[in-house]
Amino acid sequence: MRRLILFLSIPLLIYSCNNNGVVIKGKLENPKGSYIYLQELSVDGKGSFDSLLLSKSGSFKFKHDLSYPVFYTLWVGKNRKYITLLAKPGERIKITANADSLFQTYQLKGSDESLNLQLLTRRFNKTINTCDSLNTVYRQFLTSHNPNIANIQAILNMTYTNALEEQRKFTISFIEKNPSSLASIMALYQKLDSTTWVLGKEEDLKYYTKVDSALYKKYRSSPHVNALHANIQQIKEQKEKLKLQRMLSVMGSKAPEIALPSAKGDTLRLSSNKGKITLLYFWASWDENSRKENLNLITQYNKYKGKGFEIYQVSLDKTKEAWTKAIKEDGIWWTQVCDFKYWQSPVVNLYNFDKVPMTFLIDKTGSIMSRGLSGEDLNNKLAKIFEDK
Repeated sequence: MRRLILFLSIPLLIYSCNNNGVVIKGKLENPKGSYIYLQELSVDGKGSFDSLLLSKSGSFKFKHDLSYPVFYTLWVGKNRKYITLLAKPGERIKITANADSLFQTYQLKGSDESLNLQLLTRRFNKTINTCDSLNTVYRQFLTSHNPNIANIQAILNMTYTNALEEQRKFTISFIEKNPSSLASIMALYQKLDSTTWVLGKEEDLKYYTKVDSALYKKYRSSPHVNALHANIQQIKEQKEKLKLQRMLSVMGSKAPEIALPSAKGDTLRLSSNKGKITLLYFWASWDENSRKENLNLITQYNKYKGKGFEIYQVSLDKTKEAWTKAIKEDGIWWTQVCDFKYWQSPVVNLYNFDKVPMTFLIDKTGSIMSRGLSGEDLNNKLAKIFEDK
């Protein structure tokens, strides 16, 4: 799976002291003379650390000064099955739980963001437990030398994939509902293991961007938010560099084949124009600039079609009705094809573009001569090709 995250550690908050603080208190059953620990999670890993001996009644109370929201982990004794809190300045957070099973039993009041984290972490822990159980079952069958191990492995892999996909859906839903919640940063960086991110697909960048846009406006002074923002900017810069590299590398390379249906249902191939100068033109009926370029292309096509010029036009429309209506309205009659898959059409990744109109000028041998020409730039290029002959 391709990864879009550029660093492996979750960026976490540091805190600065002022008079506006947070109180975290509570009462735990079965304290048994244990210590309770509160660890601040910081960007640099040097957050504050605090501990208290639980009273006989299980009561505890922490007071910290802070000026913006802070992530904390809280655990009891040697059991590092911690809970995660997201405290805001001025909050009074109250926790009740069993000291022996803090994570499983804790309830809290006084912190909406901590409640968001509770929902998020408990759902994620359920997925982790499912995946751990699948691994245990697999190891048991592996050591037993079961002759059906290949079939068993296939079933376990499918179950694992389904569990990951369900977790992904939950995480996306959480982010969509809470884009301006700092808890969504934790959602972005969930990992099932050292290499498997819940949101690890290239297409998931939009969720990182969504959270960044919402939080950067709201918590610009937060180191946690700034770390996310810097990460997003770095990702975007790398994507732009990669895009530029792909654009440059495509020049002179063979144009990938496209075979899509016409309005009549016939499959028309781009390669059928080999031997002619061909303009591969991506457009959509709903795009105003595409419609304007259609008018320009009518002039160019009439001018050069007798000299070996062809147009292979690919629509990103969703419906046949909208597509054919635009063709008729604009009076364009050269090769028109569409698979009605919108931006999910395979041609988008095949030719690496993210806007329409987009053009590729292809020479007689089927190699790409130029990319992204339209309007006068395209007209001048065609004039140079055909009028110099």
